Order: sequence, then structure tokens, then C-alpha cells
Amino acid sequence: MEERRGKNTQNDERIVFDGMTLPEFVPLKKDAKKRFEEIKNLECRKDDVLLTTFPKSGTHWLWEIICMLLKGKAEYVTEAKTTVFLEAIPDIRDINDLPSPRTLNTHVPYRWLPKQHVENGGKIVHVIRNPKDVAVSLYYQFKTSGRIPEDCPFQTFLEQIFLGPACPMGSWFEYVKEFEQAKMTDKCDSICIVHYESMKKNPIEETSRLAKFLNVNLSDQQIADIVDKCSFQKLKHATETLKDLSHVKKILVIGEGAFKQPPNIYRKGEIGDWKNHFTVSLSEQFDTIFQEKMKDFNVQLQFE
Repeated sequence: MEERRGKNTQNDERIVFDGMTLPEFVPLKKDAKKRFEEIKNLECRKDDVLLTTFPKSGTHWLWEIICMLLKGKAEYVTEAKTTVFLEAIPDIRDINDLPSPRTLNTHVPYRWLPKQHVENGGKIVHVIRNPKDVAVSLYYQFKTSGRIPEDCPFQTFLEQIFLGPACPMGSWFEYVKEFEQAKMTDKCDSICIVHYESMKKNPIEETSRLAKFLNVNLSDQQIADIVDKCSFQKLKHATETLKDLSHVKKILVIGEGAFKQPPNIYRKGEIGDWKNHFTVSLSEQFDTIFQEKMKDFNVQLQFE
């Protein structure tokens, strides 16, 4: 498996590994192959929970919910999720010092997940979000972080980056298909699929379902308290006021052509914002691409 350097549409150097353009995290920039192999060969524990998401699919939100469920109370984690972000943490061995149960998180595709965790039937929570909203969220992250010019049209970003070779972690379609295939062959019931839109519309019901998957027995009031604490505005405020975010600056390549400033974690957290960015024609073009690429997979998505 080779690692190489390429150029994106802005002539910035990009990291390409295993056919994917990778996010500009320090460990990946130093040696992507080494970090991916460290993830693949990670020593896992029986009670580890692995949160897997394509970028901009609600990782911070679901990570906080899972941490509260495992803790058994609606209490924020003071550390940022980047402390257990497998491809970004400066030294992956640091997670060995963390107490159990650990809620690890990653954007790597299914084929690169920790082999031991997968083979032992370790619990995996996989979040799927409408790709049109994912594209919009990525668009604003690229703009605020300086990856694309402020005046870059959304259609240009969609066609040249999100649907092109420069999309971080590669194709959304290929990423989702790998997990769908894994779910279809999952004999241990170790993969729980969470739809971002369902969690937004029915947070109590979906959080209760997630608690059941994690073998957590909580009262209705405890579930309601967790849902309340993890509402968009409250979680955004907690992140800005309670969490130690110094770790974030250590994982990003700042000032070297990658990021002008750390990306904004929270923007809107809404569903359906894609309607404000896709023209009717562009939406139809995307739907055609979606139907072609996903024709052999019964992926249930909520575009409304």
C-alpha cells in the first residue's frame, strides 16, 4: 500500500494513501501508512466501543452521547473527542492509559478498522448522514479553514472536491458501501447503524435504542437528560466553555498550506440545509450519481 503526495484544486499538497485523499492531521502528514497500520493492529479491549463516521456526519455529537450512556449520567466529558481520534491523536499508544470503557472514534473505512476489534465482535456504532448535507457541511469547513477560497461556489466544491479525488477519506459512496456490506454479513450483531436524521427527529427513541445496543440500562429520565445535554446549542456551549481544546491544535497542520485556523466543529447541525445550496438541476445530477453508485446497495437515507 503506497502513500503519495498530490495536488488539490488549490495547488496545495495533499496526502493520498490507499486511493484516498486524507485529512491534514499531523500523524497522517508524517507517515500515513504507519498510522493506518497502527490503527489496524491496535490492541483492543472487550468493552471498547468504536464510533465510525464519514467526516461531518455528527461524530462529536454521537461521541458525547455514547460517553454519557456508558457513564450512566448526563455529564460532559471535559476532554475533546480528539484525544481518542485514532488517525489524529499524536501518539496512538496514549489510549492504552485510558480507563475502560473507551469510546474510540475514527473516519477510516471499514477495511482499516482495528482487526482485533472486528474479529472479536467489538461494538461498532456507525453513523450515516444524508450526503447532500455532508457535502454542505464540508464546504463550509473547507472555507473557514482556508482550504478553498471564500468565494468558491458550492457547485465547484461539490464537483471538484466532494465528488472528486480530493474529498477527505475518499468517496462517500465507497465508504458507506463498505459498512453496508459489513452490516449485511455481521453475524454477531456488533454493528449499530445510526441515522443522523433519525437522531435529530426522534432523539429519545434513538438514544434508547443505542443504550440497548450498548447494554446500558438507564431510566427514561436519564435518557431524557442525556438528550437534553447533547442538544446542539448546549453541546456547542459546553465545547466552547468546558472542554480542553488545546489538543485540537496539536493534530492539525496549521500554517503550512493546510489550515489557516482550526476548523469550526459546529455550524448549524441541521437536517435539510442542502436545499439552500443545491439547485434543482444540481440535486438531480447528484441523485443520478447516487443511484448509479449505490444501485446494488439498499442504503436507507432521509433526504427530507
